[in-house]
Amino acid sequence: MKSDFDLIVKKYPRDWEYVNVYPLGDLHYGSPEFDEVKWKRWKSMVINDPYAVIVTIGDLMENATEKSVGSSYEQLIRPRDQKRWLASELKPFKDKIIASIQGNHEARSSKEVDDDMMYDVMAKLDLEHIYRENTGFVKINVGEKSHDRQYSYSFGLFHGASKFKTRVMGYAIDGIDALITGHDHQGQSYFPAKIVVDSKNETVSIKGFIRLVVTPFLKFGGYGAKAMYEPQDHSKIPILRLNGKKKEVMVIWT
Repeated sequence: MKSDFDLIVKKYPRDWEYVNVYPLGDLHYGSPEFDEVKWKRWKSMVINDPYAVIVTIGDLMENATEKSVGSSYEQLIRPRDQKRWLASELKPFKDKIIASIQGNHEARSSKEVDDDMMYDVMAKLDLEHIYRENTGFVKINVGEKSHDRQYSYSFGLFHGASKFKTRVMGYAIDGIDALITGHDHQGQSYFPAKIVVDSKNETVSIKGFIRLVVTPFLKFGGYGAKAMYEPQDHSKIPILRLNGKKKEVMVIWT
């Protein structure tokens, strides 16, 4: 397994006008609230988009265990079969997956029985080289900036934590165009900025970046209803579009 700080670098053709990054997180397959309709729509979008690339950010499996908050008796599929299903579902478009990390639901097995479920899935797909256990960093090149350079975009991938920690982490990482997280099940996009002091060129500038929180593939109910979490519209799917004609990142909710 490679280090979390081993940068993943992907280069796409110079004649591509853009790359569409589809972050996949909080699928929670195995949960009674799993939204199969949304999953099929997401799959169709990815398969039919020739410019699609995928980063997975954890909690793709429900993986309720004896010690977890969610009840293992309520999940519909046993964890071993959740792994099999996920590997089978991802296989048709595995070549589009460029990075993967685990979430807190998969980490339950890592902690309790030393079984990294997301690593197992990536290994099944021959993608263990793009798996990172805790966090991932990705660089994507696309288009043509000059005869010997492409436009370059960098991302930080985390499953997510509290809103405060997620916000602070965005400012803790220099050089990223976007921080992609999930976990809190409240899909949103933010557009913060940093003040950058360039001592070499003696300039002060504003550097913007995107903080994207993905929507889950869950219907309202279960422990979310029991804990009185505010219902959210989870139907929207986020895409980050990387421009190959100029340096620009767009957030598209579809």
